Amino acid sequence: MDNHNNIMFSVIIPVFNKEKHVKSAIESVLNQENDNYEMILIDDCSTDESAKIIDSYKNNKIRTFKRHEPGLGGYAARNLGVSKARYPWIAFLDADDFWYKNHLHHAEKLIMKYPHIESFNFSREKIERGKKTRFVHLKEGVISSEDAIAQYSRKDVFHTNSVVISKSLFERTGGFPAGKCCRGGDGDLWLRMLLSCKSIVVSQEITSCYVIDNSGVIYGKGKVGERHPIYNTVIGYLKKNPASSMAEDLKRLANRKNISWALARKRSHEFSLRQLRIIFISCLGINDWLKIVQLLSPLPIIRLMLFFRKKAS
Repeated sequence: MDNHNNIMFSVIIPVFNKEKHVKSAIESVLNQENDNYEMILIDDCSTDESAKIIDSYKNNKIRTFKRHEPGLGGYAARNLGVSKARYPWIAFLDADDFWYKNHLHHAEKLIMKYPHIESFNFSREKIERGKKTRFVHLKEGVISSEDAIAQYSRKDVFHTNSVVISKSLFERTGGFPAGKCCRGGDGDLWLRMLLSCKSIVVSQEITSCYVIDNSGVIYGKGKVGERHPIYNTVIGYLKKNPASSMAEDLKRLANRKNISWALARKRSHEFSLRQLRIIFISCLGINDWLKIVQLLSPLPIIRLMLFFRKKAS
């Protein structure tokens, strides 16, 4: 079992025009119960006061770096942060979100409890339109990568703020897909992570909060492509492993992501029927078929359906 003093974290925070929120993110790290960390702040070509704010925090525990070309999705900034990391455990935090004070302390406890595991995934909260919701794992424990992929095929069980990963596993995955996509790269990394290790640990402990109200994420025109990056990873894996026992779940995962993007493009008037060519028809569930019906319906009907769905919730 690892000694307490050997469990050190490198906290990576990419920053692009987050002057209103970055202080809260940084302070949530400084307020951690666990003090065994360094903080790496990456200014990703901000044009507001973000760079000035993060430079004001610079000390022997907090290092700042500046990129000279903006990187879509913050992927290149995160990769740069990991390349500068001094410690074996990597934790990510987006500049408009925050951790609860137990995040690193709970990570340390689990690393000591499961010394042979390289990835830990915690429960989390989300604030959207002022409403707080939770995603909570059923119980703490080790699950196989195969079981994790089966869960991932049904819902988004990972979020960047709630994952702690060994630096060596991160490097084996190839890191975030900088320059290859502007959206969906986080989800693709977590899939490649699962394909690169045998098991992970999940926990019921809620340690982070994703504040979507701060993010500016909008599925507007030109925001998503025709293919989610997860699809390319699935195709590449299945070509090398055609008889994989995970094939059906991987296809379901690709379907879920691609259909979600197709609906986003439908709302921004960019959807075309050729996008359905990448759907694995044999792996469609009932909910998938209902969404395809939406894709084939006129946009006003979709908006009416969404209106009644929101009203019912």
